[in-house]
Amino acid sequence: MRYLSILLVLAGASVMRGSDTPAAPPAGASGEDALFGDMPEVVAAALHPQTLAEAPASVTIVTASDIHKFGYRTLGDVLSAVRGFTLTSDHIYQYSGARGFAIPGDYNSLFLVMINGHPMTEIVFDSNNYFGQDFGLDLDLVERIEIIRGPSSALYGSNGVLANINIVTKSPVDSPKFAASTETDSLGLRKVQAMASVDLGKGVNLLVEGSGILDGGHDLVIPAYNTPAQNNGVANHLDGQSGYHSYADLTWGSWDFSAYFNTRLSRAPVLGEGATFDSQGQFYRDTRDFAGATYTHDFETSSQLQWQIYYDHYSYSDRYDEPAGIGIVDNRDEDWGDWITSQLIYRRQDPIGGLTLGVTGTVEFRNLQTNEDFSPDHTVYLDISHPDLSLAFFAQQEWSFAKNWTAYFGVRLDESRNFGGFVSPQTSVVYQPSARTSYKFVYGRPFRAPSSFEQYYAYPGTNVANLRLRPETAQALEFTVERHVAKSLDAVVNAYRYWLESVIEAVELPDGASQYQNVGTFHSTGVEFELHDHPSGWLDTTASFSLQRAGDAAGETLPNAPARIGKFRAAVPVWRDRVNFSAGFEYLSSRLTADRVAVRPVALVDATMSTSKLFRGVDFVAGIRNALNWAYADPVDVIDQIPANGRSVFVKLIWRQGE
Repeated sequence: MRYLSILLVLAGASVMRGSDTPAAPPAGASGEDALFGDMPEVVAAALHPQTLAEAPASVTIVTASDIHKFGYRTLGDVLSAVRGFTLTSDHIYQYSGARGFAIPGDYNSLFLVMINGHPMTEIVFDSNNYFGQDFGLDLDLVERIEIIRGPSSALYGSNGVLANINIVTKSPVDSPKFAASTETDSLGLRKVQAMASVDLGKGVNLLVEGSGILDGGHDLVIPAYNTPAQNNGVANHLDGQSGYHSYADLTWGSWDFSAYFNTRLSRAPVLGEGATFDSQGQFYRDTRDFAGATYTHDFETSSQLQWQIYYDHYSYSDRYDEPAGIGIVDNRDEDWGDWITSQLIYRRQDPIGGLTLGVTGTVEFRNLQTNEDFSPDHTVYLDISHPDLSLAFFAQQEWSFAKNWTAYFGVRLDESRNFGGFVSPQTSVVYQPSARTSYKFVYGRPFRAPSSFEQYYAYPGTNVANLRLRPETAQALEFTVERHVAKSLDAVVNAYRYWLESVIEAVELPDGASQYQNVGTFHSTGVEFELHDHPSGWLDTTASFSLQRAGDAAGETLPNAPARIGKFRAAVPVWRDRVNFSAGFEYLSSRLTADRVAVRPVALVDATMSTSKLFRGVDFVAGIRNALNWAYADPVDVIDQIPANGRSVFVKLIWRQGE
């Protein structure tokens, strides 16, 4: 009630000023902050271009300019600076949280991460672990990132529960003819990248890009292993990784062809239950590839038809050294997923709004899971594959039923051979009393289908399969007020209420083994505030503060759910905008681990300097992260908590030709 009272007071103040004369967005406002301008636009919120004020959701846009001047190097860096989001690392993957949900052991499965509208969720673990260098799209290729809060299953199906993160890439015609970069940091990462854009003639343009990463790792002290037999908790040069990223995009008239190939090997200090600590032979390796085509045709009758087809591949492998009476057991998991997805979308603009109709079909060829010992004896414990076949129909009607009022009615029916059917309705209402103010109300019933791992993974004495698993469901309510308060000041207030039901959790059985079951019921309530000021057209500042409470059916606070999140960032251009200085601050209140241990609050300070055409064809970015060397730990799976990285610095050199 306290959150709701604050929201209503602010909303009432906006109503009283709703008849003010509209003002243009601040000169030079970045894409993320010009809330009420014609640009930038968001596409993924309703499957067609809209301004941020029109979109039926609370949306943040991060542009290529933002990425450069704030020194963002990964998608996780971006989300760490965005209102309401949290980021956790177990030194293998990075995990994002929102709305108070970031439970250790989750695979980012309540988010949708997309590249140009194509979902990246894989079909074995149902994971979206794409917030570090495991995300194969380098940020130099990004035109903008659309961060759409709230439910989206009515358009996108499974996983669209908390947020939809759509990465829009630069087109070949908007890219430099050639660009190369190299970067390094004090934690050991080395990276080189090259990209080229070629006009092949006759309307055909090609963009190709590739990069390689190598991180020899650094020592990490983990108190949970602080015994003489475990090297006093010191993992020697194990916090490292290596791999490559590649991307290609070819445009030809109404056609767009794209391909993405990415693999990463991580040598992590902590792997899983029973694994040997500080073993040089252990690793994680994951690969995520796709190749696809999109055809778009615009009719003269204000309608559009779009067809997509994609082939996707995912593979995962690991190697554990498990101590046993007979010595070290070499145990390995290997998993593969291959599938084809095709989607047809028809949109028609009509006098009352617009109608969107779509059908999506997915054919899985394999979602193979294996587990076996390779030594001292070769033993196969698991070798299963249960490919799914699914079909979905969705529709969304936009209805401008009164002056300044627009309603969105959406529904989607998903039918799957493995988990059955599910209906996802969603309703949104947008009221714009003036060009300065938007009110948005959203209700949705999103869901997440069980993963193949949760349904079928079985290991003798440890895991039991559960063929009766049902989808996780949610009831989600969101209310947003967006207000252009003054000439250079924008404000956002967003309140939400989530009920998660039939949550899939691992349950211990009487014989000591565990099984995934639909047993959990979670809820979350919160309110977020954000102010952006761009005084005098040069200083660019954004501040946000979030209050949230996430708990289970017994009223216990969920693990890794900070009650308060504060963020601030500022950027100052100098020397005719050729040099930019920026700084950021992030605060997370104390969080609980799965074992109900409170970890220290987080207070991180970052600083970045970047150049823009300071020298002909050459720019650089340099930054410091965790400048105060703040010591803290993240709640994680397996060992409950793990120390985060301390202070680090990085330098990136960029060379462009034909820009």
